[in-house]
Amino acid sequence: NTALWGFLGVNMVLPIGGADMPVVVSLLNAFSGLATSAAGFMLSNDLLTISGALIASSGTLLSDIMCRGINRSMGNVLLGGFGTDGSSAAAAPGARGRQDVSEVSAMGFVGMLFGAKKVVIVPGYGLAVARCQQKLAEIVAML
Repeated sequence: NTALWGFLGVNMVLPIGGADMPVVVSLLNAFSGLATSAAGFMLSNDLLTISGALIASSGTLLSDIMCRGINRSMGNVLLGGFGTDGSSAAAAPGARGRQDVSEVSAMGFVGMLFGAKKVVIVPGYGLAVARCQQKLAEIVAML
């Protein structure tokens, strides 16, 4: 029984992409809260039941907030990787087909920045991973 559920859990989580993983971790945390709450019911332990319910509700709420933040539904996050080869984001269900990408050189990018009327910079996880905060501050100072 444990091997069957372990196999199912691994196969449900493997197709999920890296950007969606925080949502899945939060959802799995919510499921652990449900299990804790169920254990509290079985053991007639009020503290275990309440703490499990708090964990489950906070994990579910956090998962929902993160899904809204990335503008995707929970079903799309959980089932979005099935039936694709995983080679590109355009291969995911619900994507708007194949989109053209044009590469710009560093000087071309600078020209685009200086020619723009407004520039919106949305720092995200990739900026932190690449450790580009200082470079972004220099670009903002130049503009």
